[in-house]
Amino acid sequence: MARKKKTNNNVDNNTCQSREIFVYAEVIKNNDAPEVCPVVSELLNSAKKLASEYEKNTKVCAVLCSETVLENINDIKKSLYLAGADKVYYIKNENIKSYIGIAKSISELCKLKQPEIFLIGATMEGRTIAPLIASMLETGLTADCTKLEITDFKDEKKLASSRPTFGGQLMATILCKKTPQMATVRPSVLPKAENPYKEDGEFEEFIPSFENFNDPITVLGTEISKNKFSSELENAQIIVAGGKGLKSEENFEKLKKFANLIGAAVAGSRGAVDMGLIDKQYQIGQTGKTVAPKVYLAFGISGAIHHMVGINNAKKIIAINSDENAPIFENSDIAITADAIAVLDKLIEELENNNR
Repeated sequence: MARKKKTNNNVDNNTCQSREIFVYAEVIKNNDAPEVCPVVSELLNSAKKLASEYEKNTKVCAVLCSETVLENINDIKKSLYLAGADKVYYIKNENIKSYIGIAKSISELCKLKQPEIFLIGATMEGRTIAPLIASMLETGLTADCTKLEITDFKDEKKLASSRPTFGGQLMATILCKKTPQMATVRPSVLPKAENPYKEDGEFEEFIPSFENFNDPITVLGTEISKNKFSSELENAQIIVAGGKGLKSEENFEKLKKFANLIGAAVAGSRGAVDMGLIDKQYQIGQTGKTVAPKVYLAFGISGAIHHMVGINNAKKIIAINSDENAPIFENSDIAITADAIAVLDKLIEELENNNR
C-alpha cells in the first residue's frame, strides 16, 4: 500500500481565531542589495486601517517570496514591521525562479491560511502575479485601485475597491464575492505611515509542498531602459507638467527648460501625449503614472478625472490655465487664470535673470 506523501511545510495548519490581511512584500534590488518595494509600505499602512475596521484580532501579514535568496532577511523583516506588518510569512524554496513559481507558492500559502483580503502593488511584478494567484484561488481581482475601504454588505464586512473606469470619466467601486478579496493598488496613491509602527513582530517560514516550478514562458532576452528620468518620475518631489494648452513641441521644450532651472521632473497629460508633444512614458493619469510630489505645477492642463487620479496625493497643486472654468482649478491649491505659455516665458526669464 502506497504511503501518502507528507506535506513539506512548517506553518501550523491549525485553524486560528484571528483573521488575516495579506500584503505582497515585493522585493527589488537597490545597488544589488534586496529591499522592499516602496509601494509595500503604502499597502501595509492602508491594511492596518482596513484591519481596524474589519473584525477584531485581524492581523496584517506581509508575504515575502523572492526569486533570490534574501541574505539580509532581518533588515527586510524590520522594515516590514516598521511599515505596519504584524506578521511576516517568508516563503522559501530554491526552485522558485520565476513569477509562476511565486504565484504557485503564494497560492498554496493562501489555501492554507485563508486570508480575508490580499493586496498587491500594481507594479510590473504585481500585475503579473496577481491574476495568476486569483485564477489559482478561483477568486476575484480588482485591478489598478486608487482607494480601499471596508463597507457593510448583506451583514458582512467587505473590501470596497475603487478604480477609474470608462476612460477615467467615472469611479467604480467593486466588491469581491469570494475570499481572499484581491486588489492591486497603484503606487503613490495611498499614504505611508507618518510614524513607524514597531520594530518586531511574528515570523513564520513556509516551504511549498509542490515540486513543479516549470515556467511555460521563455525569456528570449532582456533590455534595461536607459531612460532614467522616466523611471524616477514616480518619486520626484517637484513635477512640472504640460497639457494641450502648451500647443507645440517648442513650448514643451520651454517646459523642460523651466523644469531644469528649478530641479523638477517633466510630465504631460494624456491630451499632450495624444498630440505628440511628449512621450507616453511621461504621461500622468489613469493610463499613465501615478505620482505624489510635494509640488505639482500644471501648465495648460484642463484636469479631467483620468488626469486627477494620477495626482490625487500631490501635496500642493498649482494650476495655470486660460479657462477659468477648467476642472483642475477645483482641486488646486493655487489657481492662476492666465495664458500658460506666457506665464512659462515669464518664469524662465525671471529665473535666468536671477542666475546671472
